[in-house]
Amino acid sequence: MPTREDAFNLLNENVASESLRRHCLAVAHAMEAYAKKNNQDSEKWFICGLLHDFDYEKFPNEHPTPGVKILQEKGYDKEIIQAILSHAVERTAVQRESIMDKCLFAVDELCGFLVALAKVRPDNFAGMDAKSVEKGLKKKGFAAAINREDIEKGVSELGTDREEHFNFVISALREHAKELGLSRTLL
Repeated sequence: MPTREDAFNLLNENVASESLRRHCLAVAHAMEAYAKKNNQDSEKWFICGLLHDFDYEKFPNEHPTPGVKILQEKGYDKEIIQAILSHAVERTAVQRESIMDKCLFAVDELCGFLVALAKVRPDNFAGMDAKSVEKGLKKKGFAAAINREDIEKGVSELGTDREEHFNFVISALREHAKELGLSRTLL
């Protein structure tokens, strides 16, 4: 299977947008944390999160199908491919079945929202918790591009406690705030 370094190279070859690269990295860190929590292959889950949107910039209307073809040609694991296809079930008709599939969907939009929230907070992720997220989600004009219904659906499909899920992903991102370009203060 291709390595983490191979995955970073593939991401960087296909994504020019710094914000999309950071989004993919945030999802990768959240996936890695969930893999460890569920005694799964953290390397595989990290790569899945890192590459879940790598074709979006070039193929926004066909995503993730063109990217999946590239991943298949390069020998990426079938579980990664399944999870990436299933995170866009409305386009691919591939259902979310495994825990990896459900985690990818559950963290994708949430990571986007958490990063947006961290950017407007003076202390970024420090002090952020599920209550902060709930308050932000109620502000319809804030991070309006984030699909709040997908966040809800992700929590439901994952079968987890909403507050626990939010706090878990915040913690995963907080550990990597500097790498995500969000470390103005000490964490």
